Amino acid sequence: MTTKKLMMFALAGALVPAADAAADIHAGKTTMFIPHPTVDKAPVTGTPARLRRTDSEQAGVEDTSFALFADGKSGLAFGLSTELPALTPGGPVRSAPNRVQGSVVPFSLVQNADGSVEAKPDLSKSRFITNNNGDEWRNAHAGATFTLASGTEICHEYNYQPNGGGDTQLYIQCFDQSGATLLGQTLAFAKNNDDAAMAEAKEALISSKNGVERYVRYYGANGNGRDDGWAGVFQIAHTANGLTYKREFDVSVIANEERSRGNCFIGTDKTVAICAATAGNTQPQRDGTYLIAVDVTEGKFQGANQQAALLWKKQIGGRATVNGVTTYSMRAMIEPVLTTDNKITDTYFWRAGATQGNNNDNRKGGQYVENMVGVVKATRDGVQFLTKPTGIAYTAGLGLDGTHLNMLGVLVGSGADLKPAILFQGSSHNGGNADSTLRAVGWDATAGFTNLGTYSAAPHDRHLYPNYLGNNPGNQGRDHSASQMIANPYFGQQGNNDKYLVLYSTSGKGANMDPAVKLASYMTVMPVASGAPATTQQTTGSSGSTGSTDTGNTASTDDSGSDTTLGGCSTAGSGGLATFLLIGLAAFIRRRR
Repeated sequence: MTTKKLMMFALAGALVPAADAAADIHAGKTTMFIPHPTVDKAPVTGTPARLRRTDSEQAGVEDTSFALFADGKSGLAFGLSTELPALTPGGPVRSAPNRVQGSVVPFSLVQNADGSVEAKPDLSKSRFITNNNGDEWRNAHAGATFTLASGTEICHEYNYQPNGGGDTQLYIQCFDQSGATLLGQTLAFAKNNDDAAMAEAKEALISSKNGVERYVRYYGANGNGRDDGWAGVFQIAHTANGLTYKREFDVSVIANEERSRGNCFIGTDKTVAICAATAGNTQPQRDGTYLIAVDVTEGKFQGANQQAALLWKKQIGGRATVNGVTTYSMRAMIEPVLTTDNKITDTYFWRAGATQGNNNDNRKGGQYVENMVGVVKATRDGVQFLTKPTGIAYTAGLGLDGTHLNMLGVLVGSGADLKPAILFQGSSHNGGNADSTLRAVGWDATAGFTNLGTYSAAPHDRHLYPNYLGNNPGNQGRDHSASQMIANPYFGQQGNNDKYLVLYSTSGKGANMDPAVKLASYMTVMPVASGAPATTQQTTGSSGSTGSTDTGNTASTDDSGSDTTLGGCSTAGSGGLATFLLIGLAAFIRRRR
């Protein structure tokens, strides 16, 4: 899926942040987590060598995700990996059984001598968490990760298509702070004759009491069965024997689903989930984008297909003429508009792409013509738009592509003057050789949306290696990034005045230009808001002791140089044309929605 507004240099003035609005979004630190595979190499062809499309070869590392424990400093990072590094210097690398498996790497946020915060992995504790043998080697794909309300366990969901089993199914595992398994591979969601589950995959906590935690999430189930999008509630219980998982109920919220990747959140009313989804079984999906309310009252519904739980469904976008082009609304997603003290309310950022194009020999062809963004208040009683959906392709969202777009609601500003904003992460269709691009978009009820500048995060390949080596048709996107805003655990220490940080996990080529070298994984820690100057600054010692032990396997800072080049008003990919040629790509490529 291409975007007609990719020429960011065409309106250079639009890349300048609004005055002072984004002064506290500034340079972050990027660290390589899982290095490029050294034994598992990609097939190449020609002279000079170019990446060769190969069925089910696998990309190295893709579909990264992460979560932090309650201490705010330690966490677990996950990915789909073909290889892990040696446990001891000079030892053998660890190859994944059956080509590729899910992996986990414990990590810590540490403070450097200059006060900055960086993520440090402990590869001495990295390991594969699955040993699956899936159809087309789909062994642990499209992972999503969340921290339990207890704060001491992290759970990871992923898709697996058992060999001969026919349908892709969703599975879950849970882990403690060392990465040890507390809940082994457990079936989490499945639908007959449909592949499940596709989503923006943000599990929303409904309640936690008496050791039982309830969550809601969206499940896309595309295939030849019901072919619906579902909202579902599940439970994770703490017992004397560990953790247990239970599906509570699900409800069809969208018919004729086609990889719509919706998401759900819980606002102030803990009995209602608000979801975004796209309807239609074509590319582009033609049946509109929707907001949906689901009744998640405890004990009210049990079992599959509980349609009485559907409170309301309102179409937000559909067929429209944009700049003289007939478009369809798709890839709807929402993100909470946060209060100044980082609380979720009933107000959400809304985003959907206005798309043009049709299937072309299963190539998923087409392009994004616009990104429609609005702000909505959604409750049990219905929908009220505070800012109606408006196109931002020529204004605050100049240069935004829509393929696998990462959208995150954040706070920006300083002191008591914090304001809600959106960070959009746009990634590379050509290998993730350069930093990914972040577009910061501010909002208030009077001024609407404003451009807060363009920034950088770790390299991210949303297409090339995962697609060429992963049995995907044509030029569609594959590989997802993950993001989260957190309170800075080192705020006020060693001169650090960054109140909130955003973490991004990605996978990409980075600076390694050998086309035979597959993807590595990365994490970026980026300050986005500051606080009032601390009255007392700690000056004794580095807090880095909370990080991983240096065993010779702790990953070093990314070779792409991102840790010194992140910052405002920079655009990713300078010098990229040479990169495209080296890894065997055309500079222009149609991009999947």
